[in-house]
Amino acid sequence: MYTKGKYRHTYTSTASDITPLYRLTPNAMLMYFQDSFARLMTIHNVAAFDIVKQHRMWVITEVQIDIQPTVTYWSEDFTVELWVSELTSLRIYCDFRIFRKNRASSGSLQGQNEQLIASGTSQWNILNLDTKRLETTDFLADKLVVVPELMTGSHKKVRFPKTQSIDMQMEHRATRLDLDFNFHVSNRSYVSIALLTMPDEILSSQTLTSVTVHWLHETYLDDTLTCHMSHMVDGSYLHTLTNSEGIVVCEMMSRWQPQSEAPDVSKVLNRDL
Repeated sequence: MYTKGKYRHTYTSTASDITPLYRLTPNAMLMYFQDSFARLMTIHNVAAFDIVKQHRMWVITEVQIDIQPTVTYWSEDFTVELWVSELTSLRIYCDFRIFRKNRASSGSLQGQNEQLIASGTSQWNILNLDTKRLETTDFLADKLVVVPELMTGSHKKVRFPKTQSIDMQMEHRATRLDLDFNFHVSNRSYVSIALLTMPDEILSSQTLTSVTVHWLHETYLDDTLTCHMSHMVDGSYLHTLTNSEGIVVCEMMSRWQPQSEAPDVSKVLNRDL
């Protein structure tokens, strides 16, 4: 549904979308958000398959996601709402939120019967496939509707702190499972690889509250990625992925908080009662 510059699409969660603590996985949030982005661009005839005819390609370079401790069960419907919140000469900012219906509320107004799962912002660029350089967004100005509503404080680039010490290091060789339809390592794969460095005791007792990701360089099949994880003094975790030449290809900051109580499995089996 597309209304006044905002696009909404409802999805149904699958088993692979859910964590053991009954939250949407970061991979699922990124996947469904990016699918909605593609659908919105299709409405305006500037989707990937439209602009490739002009030797152009969409590139996502940054995302910030704030995640709520909202339980999401298998086969449950949830909705992604997104909009273009700012358009500069080189960047397209798209803000979004993901929510589910709140069964505990009988209110009929929008917002009263919705429970927020996650919200955030993303930065996109247009890449010229011939020159491999960024293009201006001039051709989008009369196509996209800008809704200046921000889900984060600002669109100012987040500066990652310098690594203090390395608490975990692992290598990952890119396989076909990591690739997207452009034969590059998918942006979601970087996030999954980065989270493999999280200690088991954190994953079993805490829940993710935010992720900020910068995608910097492309990598390909059989490339070896090294991920360093550092536990920062403010409690966050810095994940840095480098290629075989030592070049940083992706940076991610994750934040976590204690999980108070895991939902009883009977609630999953009887969620509609």
